Amino acid sequence: MRKIPRLKDIADMANVSIGTVDRVLHNRGRVAVETRDKVLSIAKEIGYQRNIHASILAGSHRTASICSLIPYQGMDPFWDQVHIGYEKALEQIGPHSVKVHTEEFDLFNSADFVEKVQKVDMEAYDGLIVAPIFHKEWKVLLQSLEESEIPHVLINTLVEDPTESFLCYIGPNSYQSGRLAASLLAMHCEIGDKVIMIPLEQDFHNAHHMLEKERGFRDCFAEIAPFVKVITVEFEDYNNPEALGAFLTRKIQKHPTLKGIYTSASRIDKMAAFFEDHAVDHIKLVGYDALEGNLKYLHSRKIHYLINQNPALMGYLSLIYLAKYLVYKSVPQQLNYLPLDVILPENVPYYQNHYLLQDKLFVPFG
Repeated sequence: MRKIPRLKDIADMANVSIGTVDRVLHNRGRVAVETRDKVLSIAKEIGYQRNIHASILAGSHRTASICSLIPYQGMDPFWDQVHIGYEKALEQIGPHSVKVHTEEFDLFNSADFVEKVQKVDMEAYDGLIVAPIFHKEWKVLLQSLEESEIPHVLINTLVEDPTESFLCYIGPNSYQSGRLAASLLAMHCEIGDKVIMIPLEQDFHNAHHMLEKERGFRDCFAEIAPFVKVITVEFEDYNNPEALGAFLTRKIQKHPTLKGIYTSASRIDKMAAFFEDHAVDHIKLVGYDALEGNLKYLHSRKIHYLINQNPALMGYLSLIYLAKYLVYKSVPQQLNYLPLDVILPENVPYYQNHYLLQDKLFVPFG
């Protein structure tokens, strides 16, 4: 009887790993052109054909093991929403198809991120979900990913140079979100006005997505309102209301033509609280995410625009897409940019951030 060609046969003949063959045949990840052509040629030569029905049948009887590397629950409302998205996805997937281990790290401590990365045994998992928010420390994880070739999903931050085992990205287009913030503020500006970007982030320059937001913000103003001066200032002690208030007071006094402030994190409510307490009405505030604290000041008109990044949907899709790939070999689109919704008091009741998850508009798992 003629032997049915396997992935291993192709890998042996091409002198590459089974993971590389899998990426070529499923058109996933980066593979050298020469290697791709060689694998496809051998597959055709030996008559390899993927048995989709067998893959689904086999996948439906196995439990995929996933590790999630994201910030601790309870540290930040944005990441709490990502955890909620995970829970919604697990409800839909069911416990028999996927087991998820969450390795949490300190959102404000890059050393803790490295420690948790080194703690994860890549060989123990079939897939990984990771938020690579520390740009420099990403290289530590990058080495582990290259060695293990584990399929992985990136959320919130799209790194510049993903590995060959990169499955997909789910999150905002940071550059475009910065441009959107600029477009909103530019509508309120005149010649001679100034706008300030305040990241309200610790170690702002080590957060690639924050730098991309700044780049988009500046590029957009340069194109559509070059008569407005754009200033970036850093402030990390944002959990201290007195320190933040003194900082904002100095900036407002120093820049009498200041027309708007853009905060590229989801902590705009901390500035809005100061504006409300001190009756500051002439400066427009633009920030991120339909979180409870932000919505309070959106309704009182101290925050003028919220750009929502759909954190719950980000968590939900990351787990759904990775689970479907591991169990059924369903390959997702690589770049999944989530909508950048502009939230105003008038449309909050029709949105509320995670309604898509409650209604389960996606095809049920399995």
